[in-house]
This record gives sequence, C-alpha cells and structure tokens, in this order.
Amino acid sequence: MAALRLRQLRRDKTIFSLCLNIIRLHLEENALLQQQPQLREAPDAMLLLVQQSIDQWISLATGHLMHKHNCPPGDALQLLGELQNEMKSHIPAAEVWQIPLPSVLALPPELLASQQPAAPEEEQLEGRE
Repeated sequence: MAALRLRQLRRDKTIFSLCLNIIRLHLEENALLQQQPQLREAPDAMLLLVQQSIDQWISLATGHLMHKHNCPPGDALQLLGELQNEMKSHIPAAEVWQIPLPSVLALPPELLASQQPAAPEEEQLEGRE
C-alpha cells in the first residue's frame, strides 16, 4: 500500500513542491553546519530560521498528506521521508540549490493562514511539557 501511495505522491504537484522546499532547506542547514561546526552547540539566528522553516514546511506537507490522502500522521511523515529520499536520489543537488533561499525561508502568508487552526493545539501541547 505504501508503494502505491508513494507512486501517487510522485504525481502530486503540491507535495513535490513542498518536498523540494524541504530538501533545499536541508541542503542549506548542512552547508551552514559544515562551514561553522560550532553552530551545532550554539545555533545562530540564521540556522534557527532555517530549522524553523524546515519544521513549517514539514508540518504543511504532512497536513496536506493527511487531508488529501487520508492517512494518519505517522504514515504521512514516513511517506514524506520516503519521497524526500527518492527525490534526493533523482534530482541533482545543483538543481535544488538553484531554488532561491528567500523563497523557502518562510511560508507565504496564505499558507501560514491555512496552518493557523492547528496552532492552538500545538500551544496546548507545549504547555503540558
């Protein structure tokens, strides 16, 4: 079943775009950490922004998978990871680097608005920890 879903995801333009953004940000994160290994212990504002953006894109992609393909969160994350790995093996990193960093550092306002209903739940969960 997962193979069938993965095959479906390859044709989903939204998920493809979201995965590209995530991959681009992971490349940026790795580059920052290679250039400045001390950031692993004490991340600077840029690294934190990249990591926050990764989390936002993953959240958006997972939500899209859960809604469109009606799958539980764990399965959505697993499928997203599998698709990213497949894309990384088929799309040259040089092509992904061509995606402008500013375009993937923050979600567009209309996408942020679509995520807002989930925010109160996240705040409640954070309060419990």
